[in-house]
Amino acid sequence: MVSDKLEAGRKRALVMCYSSVGSDARVSNQIRWLEGAGYTVDILSRGPEHPDATGKRFTIGHPSSRLNLIFHAFLPPRARFNGVVGKYMPSLAGEKYDLVIVNDHHLLPWAVTAVPGFANGPVVLDLHEVYSGNGTSLVYKLLIARYDDWLLTFITSPVFTKLLTVAEGIADLYRDQYGVQRPGVIRNVAPYEELAPSPVDPDNILLEHHGYAAVERGIDLMLDAALLLEPRFTLVLMVLGTDETLGPIRAHEAVVTGRAVLRDPVPVTDVARAVNDCDLELIFFPPRFANNQYALPNKFFESIQGRLGIVIGHSPEIEPFVVQHGFGLVIDGWEAKNLADALNALTADEITAMKKAADAAAADLSTIGEGPRFLAEVGA
Repeated sequence: MVSDKLEAGRKRALVMCYSSVGSDARVSNQIRWLEGAGYTVDILSRGPEHPDATGKRFTIGHPSSRLNLIFHAFLPPRARFNGVVGKYMPSLAGEKYDLVIVNDHHLLPWAVTAVPGFANGPVVLDLHEVYSGNGTSLVYKLLIARYDDWLLTFITSPVFTKLLTVAEGIADLYRDQYGVQRPGVIRNVAPYEELAPSPVDPDNILLEHHGYAAVERGIDLMLDAALLLEPRFTLVLMVLGTDETLGPIRAHEAVVTGRAVLRDPVPVTDVARAVNDCDLELIFFPPRFANNQYALPNKFFESIQGRLGIVIGHSPEIEPFVVQHGFGLVIDGWEAKNLADALNALTADEITAMKKAADAAAADLSTIGEGPRFLAEVGA
């Protein structure tokens, strides 16, 4: 009875995302921060299970047929949304929330209509990254760009009392392109891990890259560079993808010859420990698209928790951290040879120093430092 009374006195928050909530590190952080601040958090997502959310789970359905998705991709944006998202949204009738967090852009047409019916407090739209201009192919332009551009027209809705994003440059971009109040910036930090830097073996230096296997984000350049590296280097790839995206990677000469090796990916909560035996994280994102140019990705913060040195090109959102803390290397040029030449010039002592600097910065660049900033931004 006492616990029921305490539960009844807790504020309620709804966190929604159009993804499997347990695999989204940013959304997981939101849930943990809000639960820690005394909220009971309900989840609305396509995969609603999350160990840290103590509230209700609402599941978004989805078409069971791939042909259905392909058919709707050719329809006007509103009809496409209604056919693949809107009709599968659950009812939240009778629910009331002190705080609502809407993640990314996929649910916007539904959110601007439905959220006022159950929101009794701030409604925060977390835009995450940049959702426009991320492709050049005809398929992208015809089937993805026009739909994403339509979805983004909803970000100016007065339903949203606050906007968030992941990096300063992206906040400027949304303000300048859409005329919205500049979003607050909450970085994609990882939980703090009690780890120490692993020792560097001068004859077996492990370079690492994890996340989605995306050519758009330079994995092709990293593989090409692996072929130009001295034998003391091995590239470790711990990447997610489909057979279509992973096939070219498995067939790349660097993998076939053993200069690069594939590891099984792990849940986001296990990444830091899984990469701790490695030495340098490669985040070599050529500025092919806006998201690359302004990238401040999860993998950067996960690698700091893993106590790895960081190797980047001139990525303006990451570079200030690397320069300030001294835990990495900034490379001039965006060719595979630029990357390989810079790595070949490194000594084991220099890599050891980078890893020690990552260790020194790990607490501040974690959920320990970012949680209070998030709670202040959303008014919790």
